[in-house]
Amino acid sequence: MMIRILRGVVLAAGLSILSACVSITAAPAGPYASGLHTVTLGRMWGDASAFAGAPKTVKMLTIDGWQLNRLYVIDGLKSGDFIVRPMSKETPTPTFRAGMTPIEQVELVAESVTAMGYQRVETDGLRPTKVGNADGLRADISAKTPEGLNISGITQIAEIGGRLYILLYLAPTEHYFNATKAEVEGIMASARVGA
Repeated sequence: MMIRILRGVVLAAGLSILSACVSITAAPAGPYASGLHTVTLGRMWGDASAFAGAPKTVKMLTIDGWQLNRLYVIDGLKSGDFIVRPMSKETPTPTFRAGMTPIEQVELVAESVTAMGYQRVETDGLRPTKVGNADGLRADISAKTPEGLNISGITQIAEIGGRLYILLYLAPTEHYFNATKAEVEGIMASARVGA
């Protein structure tokens, strides 16, 4: 009798683990498209978008698991769209508005990172970049988890045709961020927007 109960518990735990894994699919090396926003991945990533419960314009990729590193590919936010889905009407999250200044766009990303549950979110190192033929910008991000773990990040932002295209990478500062920073910067440099 006890063996049957233990087998049931082990089977239930196994199914629970498998169901959690179902929401992560492969994102193979090569072009990865999220609507009109395309990047080139140098190796296989996991697409954890379904697990993240993000809006359809937001895709989340990871190498080592979403708590260790995450790359958001955000496709063409239009006015009123958000990066982070609000938990309720009483707790809205920041929304995009066409014509925002570059500083306001960076603030939108920083406030969205705060809405993800990070604390002490700061941006620095604002610099121009190109997204295909369009002008864009990059900024560095620092934050902390509620437990006090230091997080580093990079964001790339471009407003094209009144829509906002964002790449946002976040990882623990110790090891994970530096281990993947050059790869992520290469992905950002590969970004293109268009049909």
